[in-house]
Amino acid sequence: MALATDLAIYHDAYELLTLTTKLTGQYHRNFRDLARDIRAEATAVVKSIYTANCTRDKAPAIQRLREHLGTLQLFFRLSTDLRQISPGQFGSTVKLTTAVSKQATGWLNYAKARA
Repeated sequence: MALATDLAIYHDAYELLTLTTKLTGQYHRNFRDLARDIRAEATAVVKSIYTANCTRDKAPAIQRLREHLGTLQLFFRLSTDLRQISPGQFGSTVKLTTAVSKQATGWLNYAKARA
């Protein structure tokens, strides 16, 4: 079993967490609760990858990972609509969430095939 920090999905998720932390630091104070929720979801994505890598039954952890990604995508769209992040910044988040989501789907299919 590889270390979670050596996985490609982990590197993309960590980059997403880093970007999220930078972007949410610029939110207007009226949207600080939203920023906190976004950071919590991005952190949950990274934690879910670590959990899935450490458990025998990976499918539930990967499903939670995908749920957190969906919530993140919703929050980023809302942030764009509320003009807290620019369309270009939104594009960067979409690129990373899509990359992590594709890898998670592949990992889930692999885990189900081995079960």
